[in-house]
Amino acid sequence: MMIRNFLFHRVSNESDPLWPPMQPGHFDRIIKYLTSHFEVVPLEAWLNDPGAFGKKGRKPASVLFDDGYKDNIQYAAPILHKYKCPASFYVVTGCIDNDIPTWTYIVDNAFQKTKMELITLDLDFVPGEFRTLHFSASGKELIRKVKPWMKSLSNEKRLKVLELVTSQCSDVPPPSGKMMSWTEVKQLATDGFIIGSHSHTHPMLASLSSEDEIRNELLISYQKTEAGTGMPPLSISYPIGSYDERVMRIAVETGYKYGLAVRQQFYRTYPNDIYAIPRVELYQESWLKTISRVSGLYSFVKRIWS
Repeated sequence: MMIRNFLFHRVSNESDPLWPPMQPGHFDRIIKYLTSHFEVVPLEAWLNDPGAFGKKGRKPASVLFDDGYKDNIQYAAPILHKYKCPASFYVVTGCIDNDIPTWTYIVDNAFQKTKMELITLDLDFVPGEFRTLHFSASGKELIRKVKPWMKSLSNEKRLKVLELVTSQCSDVPPPSGKMMSWTEVKQLATDGFIIGSHSHTHPMLASLSSEDEIRNELLISYQKTEAGTGMPPLSISYPIGSYDERVMRIAVETGYKYGLAVRQQFYRTYPNDIYAIPRVELYQESWLKTISRVSGLYSFVKRIWS
């Protein structure tokens, strides 16, 4: 059995060169295409009983959102309602509690809005090329490389870099109004959408050295999601697709039935690997490239040439 799981994050008209959100018009076109060519089903419902779907002669697919950005309910949800398209939303409970976006957004926001000419990341583990960051036209390409590099760090080191960035970009206030409230999250649940967990503070879970830290991230998020929606979350979506054997084991212990990864491939191994379910992320890009991802052609060609 196979299901195509398509992952989205933000849907907005906002301009963001470092992490462009998907434009509502592009999202509308995607959802129209998916609902016309596939049987779009709630992923958790399909996982619970895949035999109940696929009877319409169309291949199953799912629509999934990570993080819990406010634009999900402002822009994405009306389009989903328009096409009667089910979806699952995986929220970062600490971000919902505090109306503060994930660390990845905070870094991008600081880099784009600061009036500082340069900042220094004077830590012994920082590569020489990132020790001094110049916010000039000539330094933009280097700035784009900082966040991907931060994703390679342990959580402890990443937090140290984040603190340096935000303290030196102190002219940029913390972004607010970007995340859904619990009232809005519950409204999505009331409207029939599925709400799951995306951790409590959005760390890369496999980068956490302590199993107690992993357990707290998964358990606190589980409890807060259940309290906020009235339903226990069935799935944990691993932030930035980061997981390992410890994360999967603790997810089972915490009570999650499924774990979601981010790999540009379809889920073909049911009922195996239910704690490492792959998803295909879709972006704001040309329609041709989007369709190639939806069809699987893009990942196939990439595997052939890699």
